[in-house]
Amino acid sequence: MDGVVRLCAMNLYLHGLGGDESPVECKDALRGKPAEEVEMVLTNPPFGKKSSVTIVGENGEKQQDKMIYERDDFWATTSNKQLNFVQHVVSMLTMGGSAAVVVPDNVLFEGGAGETVRKQLLSRCDVHTLMRLPTGIFYAPGVKANVLFFDRKPASEKPWTKEL
Repeated sequence: MDGVVRLCAMNLYLHGLGGDESPVECKDALRGKPAEEVEMVLTNPPFGKKSSVTIVGENGEKQQDKMIYERDDFWATTSNKQLNFVQHVVSMLTMGGSAAVVVPDNVLFEGGAGETVRKQLLSRCDVHTLMRLPTGIFYAPGVKANVLFFDRKPASEKPWTKEL
């Protein structure tokens, strides 16, 4: 993980961004609310449906423990990383801010937490574009991905979309 942070910091530096100190940190972004709001988020969060940690016992046995993030700024409590990242991105946007988030195909069309996140996203944001990508463009062959584009807007009972 530290290598990814160094690579990102180097990329920012080479493009004249970030100043004297890198704004990139190596930490679990989902653990808490963002320290500040931003106007734009472009992200390709890690794929993998469930968040978990590996616990190694004294006898060397390994156990997986699900990581469920309970945050008062999240609409749904789930171990689904993609749903948590979508909620996290919305929480860090200023009102009127824009986002583009790479998500697995159909992640927002699941029931339960997926349905809750989808409904809240549609009522609190202007979800204006869902771009389907060719299979395998971001991940292993056979894995479909989409880019979800949205702007944070005040909550509305009516959809933001307009019929032509």
